[in-house]
Amino acid sequence: MLFQLLIVLGVAVITICVMFRGDEAHRILHHLKRAKKGWIILAAAAMIFFVFVESVQLKIMFTGMKQTISLWKCFLLSNVEYFFAQITPGASGGQPIQMVYMSRLGVDVLVGALACMMVAVMYKAAFLTIFIAALIFRTDLVLDSISRVPVLFAIGVLFQLISITAILLCIFRPSIASAAVKGIINIGAKLRIVKHPSQALTKADSSIAMYREGSAFLKNNKWVVFRMFLYTIAQRLAFFSVTFFVAKALGVHHVDWLSVVSVQAILSLSVDMLPIPGAAGANEAVFVSLQNRLFHESLMGAGLLLNRGITYYFLLMSCGVFTIFANIIAGKKKKKERLVEELEPIPVAVRDIRTEAGAPTEELSKKPAQPDPEPIERE
Repeated sequence: MLFQLLIVLGVAVITICVMFRGDEAHRILHHLKRAKKGWIILAAAAMIFFVFVESVQLKIMFTGMKQTISLWKCFLLSNVEYFFAQITPGASGGQPIQMVYMSRLGVDVLVGALACMMVAVMYKAAFLTIFIAALIFRTDLVLDSISRVPVLFAIGVLFQLISITAILLCIFRPSIASAAVKGIINIGAKLRIVKHPSQALTKADSSIAMYREGSAFLKNNKWVVFRMFLYTIAQRLAFFSVTFFVAKALGVHHVDWLSVVSVQAILSLSVDMLPIPGAAGANEAVFVSLQNRLFHESLMGAGLLLNRGITYYFLLMSCGVFTIFANIIAGKKKKKERLVEELEPIPVAVRDIRTEAGAPTEELSKKPAQPDPEPIERE
C-alpha cells in the first residue's frame, strides 16, 4: 500500500509542478481565490453522496439476505472500498479488501461476496445506460470526444465488454463460464503464467458458484435490484456532475449539465481500467483534451486542479479517515470476540497424573470404589 501511495503522491507533485510553472501559477491562484465557495462545497458534497449511495446499496443487499448490520458500518465499508480502489491499479483492490473488512465486521463471507458482486453488476449496467443516453442526446459531442482519445477509449470499451460478458456468463450460463475459465487456466499453466492451476480452478469454481447464487437473488428480488440500479445511476451522475459544479464555481457561463456529464462519462470509460493507481497522469491528460470546450485556456489549470482535487484527492483523504474508523471498530469487535472466548467455561481435562506406584489416573478410575468404613458402635 505504501508503494501505491508514493506513486500517487509523486504524480500529484509532478502535476502541480507542471501546472504552477511560470505565470500559470499566478493565474491559477487568481481564479481559485475568485471561485464561488458554495459551488465547491456542493461538489464536495456530491462526492460524499457518491460514497454514501453505495452504503445504502449494501444495506439493501444485507437486509434482503437477512444480514443484520447498521448503515454506519455499511458507510465505513464503502469508504474502505473507495480508499483502496484509489490506490490500486485499475481500482482492482477495492472490493477484495472490502470483503475482508466485511468479515471483520461480522458479515457472512458468502453474503459479502454476493453484495460486492451485485454492486459491480449495477455499476456496469448504470455506466452502460448513461453512455447510451449520452450517445442518443449528445451524439456529435460524444463522437467528437471519442475521436480525441480513440486508443484509450477503445481499450476502455474492450475491458468493459470483457467484464460485462464474463459477469453475464457467470450469472446466466455458469457451465459455459466454467469451461472457458478452465481452458484459460490450462493455457496459462502450459505457458507457466499460472503457477498453481489446481488452486486457481478451485477459486474459479467458487466464484462461479457465487455468481450462480447472485442469479437466484436477481430473479427473486427484482424490486430490490431495480432500486439498486436507480441508486447507482444517481451515484454515477453525482460523480460526473462535479465537473459541472467546478465550472459554475469558476464562473463559466452557459454550462450544459448533460454535455458535461457526457464528456466525463467518456473520460471515465477511457481511463478507469488503466493499470495505474487512480489513473494518475492519464486522467489529467484526458481531462485537458476533452474539456477544453468547457474551460478555455485561462481557466483550464484552475478547472483541472479543482476537479481532480475533489474527485480524487478529496475522496482519497476522506475515505482514508473513515477507513481508520473501520479499523478501530473492527479491532474492538475482534477484542470483544476474544474476551467472550476467554470467558466461556473450559472443560476440565483429564490429567495424566502418575501415582506413587506409577499407575495413571485413568487406571485408578477403573478400580472399584472402596466402601466407606462402618461406624464403630460404642457399648
